[in-house]
Amino acid sequence: MMTTHQTNKVQLIFIMLSMLLGIVLLIIDSILAYGWITAAWWGYGLSALYVGYAVFKKDGLLLKFIVFALAAGFTELLPDNWLVQFTKTLIYPKDEPMLLSSPAYMPFSWLVVLVQLGYLGWWASHKIGLVKASVGLMTAGALLVPLYEHWAINAGWWYYENTRMMGTVPYYVILAEGLLMSCVPFILQKVEQSKGYQIILWGIAEGLVMWLACIIAWFTLG
Repeated sequence: MMTTHQTNKVQLIFIMLSMLLGIVLLIIDSILAYGWITAAWWGYGLSALYVGYAVFKKDGLLLKFIVFALAAGFTELLPDNWLVQFTKTLIYPKDEPMLLSSPAYMPFSWLVVLVQLGYLGWWASHKIGLVKASVGLMTAGALLVPLYEHWAINAGWWYYENTRMMGTVPYYVILAEGLLMSCVPFILQKVEQSKGYQIILWGIAEGLVMWLACIIAWFTLG
């Protein structure tokens, strides 16, 4: 039987390897540029990988993080709709299944991102403290997620227009990604101690933080 320390090490290795896999697939998709169908495969496929691993390993903590991330992902449909309808800077292809103004796969794409970066932020919060982990994840969000965006844009998943941009990614998106990640280590510490509907509520709270981050970023840099 593995100790808690060994279990955490196995979790961390799995998350890191799955993150590497996600980045490799993104790069391939950006080269092939087949459009939204590869986005769906990316979001659904990696989400299934996390669920399958958590169930197979009977990993209760990872299952909590998955439920949290999925709740946040569905709540994120609201700020996504705001970006599409209010700012009119985010454009999705029209020939795909949609939820509100977003592709149907979007909650699952956020599940992947929040499980990957969120787990690393949660792990770091227990190693170096909550404040340092939050600053670190905010920095990672501002640097890494826009890189995901760049690859996604090249893959034909979506694009931006009518706003100031660094290459293909708007400045306000870079700021928003950093802001929305800043409180994830704190929330996941709460999720770690939560049960049932409380986990869903924390996910909804993170989704609303995403909306607030988008509003702040848009009116600051948009």
